[in-house]
Amino acid sequence: MEKITYNSWSNNYKTPFGALKVDSQVVFTINCQLPAIHAVYLMIHKDFGQSFQIEMEAVKEGNYQTTFELSEGSGLYFYYFKIDYPLNNHVETLYYGNNRYQLGGLGETYYEIEDIKQYQLTSYLYDDPAPEWYRSGVAYQIFVDRFYNGNEKGIVSHPKKNSFIYASPEDDPVYLKDEIGDIMRWEFFGGNLKGIIQKLPYLANLGITILYLNPIFEARSNHKYDTGDFLKIDPMFGDEAIFKELIEQARALGIHIILDGVFNHTGADSRYFNRYGTYDDLGAYQSRESEYADWYTFDQFPEEYQSWWGIKDVPTLNKETPAVQNFIYAGKDSVIRTWSKLGLGGWRIDVADELSDSFLAGIRKALEETIAEPVLIGEVWEDASNKIAYEQRRHYLEGGMLHGAMNYPFREIIIGVLNHTITTKEAALRSMHLKENYPPEAFKNNFNNIGTHDTARILTAVQNNVPALKQALALLFALPGIPCLYYGDEAGVEGGEDPANRKMFPWGRENKTIQSYAYEWIALRREEAALQEGDYYAFSTRKVLGIVRYLSEEEYLVLLINVSDQEVTFTTKEITADYSFDIQAFLTKQGLAEKTIPAQGIQVIKKSR
Repeated sequence: MEKITYNSWSNNYKTPFGALKVDSQVVFTINCQLPAIHAVYLMIHKDFGQSFQIEMEAVKEGNYQTTFELSEGSGLYFYYFKIDYPLNNHVETLYYGNNRYQLGGLGETYYEIEDIKQYQLTSYLYDDPAPEWYRSGVAYQIFVDRFYNGNEKGIVSHPKKNSFIYASPEDDPVYLKDEIGDIMRWEFFGGNLKGIIQKLPYLANLGITILYLNPIFEARSNHKYDTGDFLKIDPMFGDEAIFKELIEQARALGIHIILDGVFNHTGADSRYFNRYGTYDDLGAYQSRESEYADWYTFDQFPEEYQSWWGIKDVPTLNKETPAVQNFIYAGKDSVIRTWSKLGLGGWRIDVADELSDSFLAGIRKALEETIAEPVLIGEVWEDASNKIAYEQRRHYLEGGMLHGAMNYPFREIIIGVLNHTITTKEAALRSMHLKENYPPEAFKNNFNNIGTHDTARILTAVQNNVPALKQALALLFALPGIPCLYYGDEAGVEGGEDPANRKMFPWGRENKTIQSYAYEWIALRREEAALQEGDYYAFSTRKVLGIVRYLSEEEYLVLLINVSDQEVTFTTKEITADYSFDIQAFLTKQGLAEKTIPAQGIQVIKKSR
């Protein structure tokens, strides 16, 4: 049987590793052990662009090599290899491409061109690092209504019409819906900005340096993704003066604040659409003469209009309309500039896929013109390096747009390996595939999570298995990117998806075991430079998932996680990872050639300067 080898993760076959700047040169080498070869070709094409067939040069010991220049601008290239060889006076063809799981690294041979899985090569404009305060930080996400009520005697500020207030913080969240599933009355616990201010000492003691707040602007709902007024804090949460106080007191404790920017849509009950006549302004729903008339798209005025996922309560903004762009980011009094200049650290952009690259670039430009050292993160659920939305390849990580994305793929890997729906080998391969695809600075900038307001609580996701939750926390803080805890996950809050994942923080009823473990890992993340900036390698044996965060021989951290319910003996002989960085040799040198790990146990081996 023919033996053909190529590994995109090894410098023996591709150098440099991973994503590369535009106009870089890449050296490809493939090893072909065939009795005779007519020609070997690199087959490479730019995404939606030009294709190239390049004959590779025979060098030595069955190796064929060529150098390719990424001269077609930023974006994606896809490639595979074609091998022509003589057989019975004919020229036969084999192909070598990505493995069938399309995870990068070691590929496989294909016999039919239509079966080939191609490798991805990302080309980006320039390195785009986030500021140091963000890169070295630990984040905490707060769903404001569910964190803490800072008012005297827990009085709820400015309760809304046709809503209800829960009787106690221990109540389980529910929705009151009508016969077609629309929410009839929004429900509130009464959390507010004063409550966050009062709990800043807790957050600072926990080790938090970044607060990511779910939307805080006026809206009818408790989640505030149906914005009513972008330039007003929701009265249930407080006002601009209280928000300024929160920013100032947080900064005094070394905590930066990131706001949630919801710029794809507004609420139907908003100043701009005003379907229910709540506001004095003449809204787009009310009249074609409204100043906001071209902010929305009506298929049949006024009842049929475009909305996010067809949900009529959130009509979609015409984001390519100059008036919308001016209001959101371009104008001197725009939403981005107005709130950022109060002292924000940056923004997280909701449903970033719904915003064009130029719109995101405009937000980034306005942000950088307003404050020093800002960060811009986008909500993307998939691999953000190759995302296609509305038949358009997205370029938001290639420089000048998003610094990074919410790292839901890492969350899927963590929960998958702990719940045994994927193997330790697949977990390692999938995480290295992300490293290969992302521009290196974007990979370090990603906003990692194991739970958000859109997912089941991590304790519930791992089936209430506390040892598995501890392992999830270890991975969250050991993986590259910025770790973000969803409020209450460190306290053992349970709950499935919305609304069960949005319970009130259990003040005085925290799970102290889980909480103490979160304290330990946050402290470790903040102390160890290797966890903040170290290179990343994942490896596995049958029952163990391993991670190396490496700065030097004098500064590294190794994490070993036994995902089984039995004690295992980890040995480097079982590792199959094939990188330019020799995992086996490194671990052996550090005295880790063999290690016993208890059932569902964790081993941390580190060396610091």
